[in-house]
Amino acid sequence: MEKLFKWTIFLSSYVPVFIMVFLNSLDSFSMKAIRKTWKLNPTFWSLLLGTSIISLIILYLWLCHLKKESESKSHKFETGILDSNDVEVLNFFVTFIVPIVSLKPSSWPSIAMNVLLLAVEGIFFTKNNTLYFNVLLIIFGFHVFSFDNQKNIVITRKQRGDFELEDTKATQMGTTNIFYM
Repeated sequence: MEKLFKWTIFLSSYVPVFIMVFLNSLDSFSMKAIRKTWKLNPTFWSLLLGTSIISLIILYLWLCHLKKESESKSHKFETGILDSNDVEVLNFFVTFIVPIVSLKPSSWPSIAMNVLLLAVEGIFFTKNNTLYFNVLLIIFGFHVFSFDNQKNIVITRKQRGDFELEDTKATQMGTTNIFYM
């Protein structure tokens, strides 16, 4: 179940890419062009739409869980000085450019090649527990910080100026290296 959860969070990071792939396939912004693009491969588009909806719901529930668990725990950990990781998250997003440029929705070999790329990235993402490398966190107004030489991650809506650099406390999520503030 944990692996499925991690894969779903990983796939949610691809939702902006799925949208860009669809937009890249359009001839124009009209209902006729949208229908034409959808008809190129309705199975493919349906899978992307379903995956996007499910993964967004699970990402939202995970973020709600982080907040709820943080509010219910009284024990907070000292984090010391936090280093911003927002740029790292955005750099990771650059790897998503390949599918936008190369994917041909009407070509199953092109789709297979991109699914293989997605699988390789997904294995890296899930094995290294890098759930926070998700551009949607930044889009939804969260910031990603690290402490203890990049070993621990803090996800928060607070910006660097909203807390004192020397006196930060965060709640650990279970036994992971992810903290919420």
